[in-house]
Amino acid sequence: MPSAARLLLPALAVLSLAACTSSGGTDDTAPEPTSSQPAPAGISASLTPAETPPCLPEGTATVTTGPQDDPTLVSFTGSGTKGVLLAPQNQGDACQWADELGRLAGEGYLVASFGWAADGASSFIGAVDVLRSLGATDVALVGASKGGAYAAAFADDVDAVSVVALGPPAVFDGQDAQSESSRYTGPLLVIASTDDSSVGVDSSRDVSRADDPSTFLELSGSAHGVALLDSEHRQQVQDAIDQQLAVGFGG
Repeated sequence: MPSAARLLLPALAVLSLAACTSSGGTDDTAPEPTSSQPAPAGISASLTPAETPPCLPEGTATVTTGPQDDPTLVSFTGSGTKGVLLAPQNQGDACQWADELGRLAGEGYLVASFGWAADGASSFIGAVDVLRSLGATDVALVGASKGGAYAAAFADDVDAVSVVALGPPAVFDGQDAQSESSRYTGPLLVIASTDDSSVGVDSSRDVSRADDPSTFLELSGSAHGVALLDSEHRQQVQDAIDQQLAVGFGG
């Protein structure tokens, strides 16, 4: 395990599943970070310790990466070599994924989420790089709405082992998430609501593989993106995420 991981992981050994008032949120929710637990220093010359939003589980650490004039705030918790990136909705941040950060860390994963900078591609790839700098040898991607589109669009570029996208649009910010445009051939699951008016179920369906119905799960209701985890389908969605991660990591 890299020395950087050895420096960080002791600080993350104790986890609490306490989280935000709600792990869900709309695309325009972005709480202002305040002090919770600063990240240990010394992980990488390109990463700067930062204050952790109080909505996140105890034991979570945070760094910034990317250019100083448009940094990406990346929060992480857990340990191990199996990394999971939780990509938020448009204008969202790690608070949207607070419950899942704690839950998946408790299942033995090294888990990270982030807030979008102006350059979405830089934010997404930078967050993956943070996970790898912490010792993740494999990375799975889970994203909601914009985050799901980016997960599908960049899966091949970042060598993802699995992708789960909740209510992703087929195209967002010029990023093409359609399966027919992708070189990614690994485990994929797209989950969308029948009456999702924010994106539309047909747009999300285009992110799944037309020749493999198992890559698309349509659920009743109108919950969009991360709100699926606050809906009546919460357990089903969590179980589906867990199954996809297990397949991706060879478990």
